[in-house]
Amino acid sequence: MNQHKKPAVFYITASVATISLSFFFLAVFKGWFGPATDVGGAFCEAARPGMIKQPANTWSNMAFVLAGLTMAWQMSTGRFAQNKNKFTQSHFTAIFFSVLVVLLGPGSMAMHATETQIGGSLDMLSMYLVASFAASYAMQRFFNWQNWQFFVSFLLIIIFCEWAGTFHMHIPLVHYAGNAAFGLFLIVSAIFELLNGYVRHLSMDKKYGYYSLASITLAFIIWNMWLDGSPLCNPGSLIQGHAMWHMLDALAAYFLFRMYVSEHAE
Repeated sequence: MNQHKKPAVFYITASVATISLSFFFLAVFKGWFGPATDVGGAFCEAARPGMIKQPANTWSNMAFVLAGLTMAWQMSTGRFAQNKNKFTQSHFTAIFFSVLVVLLGPGSMAMHATETQIGGSLDMLSMYLVASFAASYAMQRFFNWQNWQFFVSFLLIIIFCEWAGTFHMHIPLVHYAGNAAFGLFLIVSAIFELLNGYVRHLSMDKKYGYYSLASITLAFIIWNMWLDGSPLCNPGSLIQGHAMWHMLDALAAYFLFRMYVSEHAE
């Protein structure tokens, strides 16, 4: 990455964070998301009067914004410049991922703040974005794809996930076909990262990959244990397991980033 362009990674990411959060607040205030229909109501926290229906489950998503800004700041300072990889050498990849992680915040906030159909769709899309990036970036490095091939894969996976989400059936553990598609591509990404490490022999700090996997696994356990009707669910409390899910997922995204930027030539 050109030394003079490094600060742009943070400036662009910060601009996206500011614009997307401003639009979120404006849309909530103006009622642009539509009427509340209890979308997301299964995640324990009771809807409260006012603009923000689920405060704990809403504000916990700021962890994604903080994670994305932290990534962008660290890349803009050249902290990992000694490692030669797509994050440190490619303006495209560095901005793409940091912006994507930032957008997970307002995407999920839209559902928990409003409990609307549009908010629910944005929440699921935010999940598909991160799973699609993780799978596509792992395959890009394994197959040595160009950026346009990565982007085609990224779009196709999102389209597949959106299609899977149209099937309204109960699936054990994950409950919903869209969640199953999200989990499937996280598994695909984990498999290809293992292949990158042990078949392609890409040199990277694998511990961050294991930290990321542990964080999202713990998040998934908490997600299941804090649904409506579970012994841990207290709808009136501001301590919510789903909020913990958001924060642990943001941590998992940051650990994934640290694995990506640690990649270097032998």
